[in-house]
Amino acid sequence: MTSLRKRAIAGAIFWACALTVAGTYLLGNYFERQIVARFDDLLEARHTRAVVALANSGGDADALALQMSDPVYQRPFSGEYWQIEPANGDEVLVSSSLADALLVEVPNLGPDMQIATVRGPADQTLRTSNQFVTLDDGSEWIVRVGLSTQSLNQDRAVVRDQLYVAFLITGAFASLGAFALLLVALRPMEKLRKDVADRWNSEGLLPAETYPIEVKPLVDDINALMVQNREIVGRSRRQAADLAHALKTPSAILRNELEQLRGNGVGVCGSLDALDRLDAQLQRSLARMRATQAAAADNLSIDMTEALGRMTRAFSALARNADRSLNAEISDGLRVKVDRNDMDEICGNLLDNALKWSETQIQISAADEGDRICMRIEDDGPGIPEDLRERILDGGLRLDESKPGTGLGLTIASDLVAAYGGKLQVMESAELGGACIQVCFKT
Repeated sequence: MTSLRKRAIAGAIFWACALTVAGTYLLGNYFERQIVARFDDLLEARHTRAVVALANSGGDADALALQMSDPVYQRPFSGEYWQIEPANGDEVLVSSSLADALLVEVPNLGPDMQIATVRGPADQTLRTSNQFVTLDDGSEWIVRVGLSTQSLNQDRAVVRDQLYVAFLITGAFASLGAFALLLVALRPMEKLRKDVADRWNSEGLLPAETYPIEVKPLVDDINALMVQNREIVGRSRRQAADLAHALKTPSAILRNELEQLRGNGVGVCGSLDALDRLDAQLQRSLARMRATQAAAADNLSIDMTEALGRMTRAFSALARNADRSLNAEISDGLRVKVDRNDMDEICGNLLDNALKWSETQIQISAADEGDRICMRIEDDGPGIPEDLRERILDGGLRLDESKPGTGLGLTIASDLVAAYGGKLQVMESAELGGACIQVCFKT
């Protein structure tokens, strides 16, 4: 997981869940202990009352029954019981609620009250208090009082459910709070990304003083990188321009000299052809360099409809002079992120090839196809064999040596299209039967 946002969200959710589970467990145990303690206090109070009643009655069954006359002790299996038995094993005194059952004995009784959880009548779970009691007259008794744990379990369940709901809500709000805090904390990084995109190809540096102190060192490094990058790009452009000018002058001189030699009857066709290829390769390299630099600009956008209309009007006259017809079907409002000069060069190379190889017709069309804008230039010439359609884009392959040219027109167009993230494909024209060159740019 490489995203800081995803890491922070996952961490917040993890800690929220961990705190919810831990809080529920710890508080749940605490409240359960309090509930059990309160229940045992009630049991102890009932036990004390039974001991007092035993002391007041002197062990007389009728007198004891009058003192322990709560209705809950009269209803069979009510969940509240008392049982008093003499230590010498005589008749056991019990509450009417026990019916014909007895409370479970707890071993090793002493003068201190012992509390135990046992099975009771009607398969009830009871919490019992047990004590060995010696009265003032010297008689010894075993006093047992039992309470059903049903109400205890209900209280536990209520507290547990309320804790679950409370901590789930707390965990949800904690996660939302962590997410909101994350958005606020990462806002400087989002601002930095936008500022870098805005200033990478424009003048000026990032305002380091507007960023938090934790981000400021990174901003300073980016500023230094942008300064260095602009210097490198500037030097590269100057060197490319110097190289272009340095090569153009000797090339022009060589061409003039060769033309003079050819005028004097010297066979220099091979040399002129090589010079043409050299000029074409130079043009290709400079065009690729220029397109790569232009494609990096985020605010680059031209009206493709207007550019194609202008090129169509220019080539229509050339087509009429060569006894060809040029038809255009160009949709309105087409915009692409391409430099105007590069678009003219792409269309110029493709239309020049179509004019060169067509028999009678050339067709140019352009339309918006959803996620891309596509231009197609078709002709009714011999077309390009399928096995050569990929190789011809590599440059230098000429299908017919009798035709003028260097074989680099399609290659230059393909390089320019690729520099702007587009794609050039060589196909067969379904309508005219010749070549179809399709150029698509992402919208």
